[in-house]
Amino acid sequence: MIQNKELKMDEEPPQNIPKWFWVIAGSALIWNLMGLVIFYGETFQQEALIVGFEPDQQEWMRSTPRWIYVVFGFSVGTGILGSLLLLAKKKTSLPLFLVSFIAVLIQMIYTMLIAGGLEVMGPSGAIMPCVVIFLAAAWLGFAFQFLRKGWLGP
Repeated sequence: MIQNKELKMDEEPPQNIPKWFWVIAGSALIWNLMGLVIFYGETFQQEALIVGFEPDQQEWMRSTPRWIYVVFGFSVGTGILGSLLLLAKKKTSLPLFLVSFIAVLIQMIYTMLIAGGLEVMGPSGAIMPCVVIFLAAAWLGFAFQFLRKGWLGP
């Protein structure tokens, strides 16, 4: 049975946090910062990014509605904040990772399924969206486990 060791408001997390906590938290930050770079490129440098694409793929990229980029930015922003708070051992990282995960799901479901991304990009185009969904879920799961272990404080 897993015990919930959630800390009281005035308690600090224990100092005996394993090194792999820092590896995971640092990896989450690096991943989300890479997402910020991709977000910037897709939002502000789209034409340069799609030069090597097939004409139907270019048209598909150009037809992506602006609200998807807002969702994309929201997922990256909450992911970065969640990562920084995880590195600071704060339990508020958990709701930020949850919001980031939900935003990732909205973005990927729309672009790949509703907007026809799988048809245009082909089956290999599903690899990166699956990796993004998996990692967003992993960061959320790790934050949840870290909270349950009592490693995150107020």
